[in-house]
Amino acid sequence: MENTPKGIDRRAVAGILLIVAGGFLLLDQLDLLSFNLRYYLISWKTLLIGIGIITVSNRTNRTTGFILIGLGLLFWLPELLDYRVRFSTIFWPAILIGVGLVILTRRDRGDSRGNKHIFSGNKYPNEYPGDYIDELAIFGGGNIRVTSDNFKGGKITAIFGGSDIEMKSAKPAPEGCVIDTFVLFGGSNLIVPEDWKVKSEVVSILGGYSDKRLVSLDYDPEKTLVLKGIVLFGGLELKSY
Repeated sequence: MENTPKGIDRRAVAGILLIVAGGFLLLDQLDLLSFNLRYYLISWKTLLIGIGIITVSNRTNRTTGFILIGLGLLFWLPELLDYRVRFSTIFWPAILIGVGLVILTRRDRGDSRGNKHIFSGNKYPNEYPGDYIDELAIFGGGNIRVTSDNFKGGKITAIFGGSDIEMKSAKPAPEGCVIDTFVLFGGSNLIVPEDWKVKSEVVSILGGYSDKRLVSLDYDPEKTLVLKGIVLFGGLELKSY
């Protein structure tokens, strides 16, 4: 498998953020700051910004990181401008803006065929022979079966919806297979053969990622799938059936 270019080590970024946060909290505890830092630091809005910064450090997934940073700042904006507003007033507009940005920035690759399921779905799987997938499910769901002998990965976006992606008839490309996922208030299932080695780099925020495949010690080193992306208030599940 080819080595793809990587960004800054996300663990290093996370470590630096924790050190900085701990230092500021220590200053706050010693009453060396003139404002209530704890209120701003220990907040889910700041968590969004922090996760966004860590995600931006990954060169292949910067767009999602910038969107998370933008959403965190947008939720903080009324208080930073000393303009009091109910959280419910800005929540859905912010979510819609974020969803729109995700759709615009996660456009089809030139060599992929996109599958769009907006307020719709399909009960039986569609055969998909392409090397890349670009699955988009919004308030709906898709069901596709990947049959490529040179599967290179692609993108899966699930927003208030979900997709079932079956890869039991596919073979990963020798240079690697990478799937970038974005799940928001939805869920997706990936049906992956037991002998595939799966490396997860998925970041879950009030969501979940799980590998429920049958345990196998006989992994094929030539069959490696790398999962990247973000799961927000949703789920991403791997199965072998």
